[in-house]
Amino acid sequence: MHRGPRIGRSDEEEAQPLPPLATGIALGLWIAAMLLLAFVIVPTIFASCLGGSPPA
Repeated sequence: MHRGPRIGRSDEEEAQPLPPLATGIALGLWIAAMLLLAFVIVPTIFASCLGGSPPA
């Protein structure tokens, strides 16, 4: 059975926006940035807070 071309859709819309390698690199960089934020930047900010005794 022969089907005609789809109306309203082009081949460009069905293609992935990024190739798998680029997607993997982007996700890897995102995860690395979140780990840096969680284990380096946020602890540094909290360590810089003055830890005085609580008010009585």
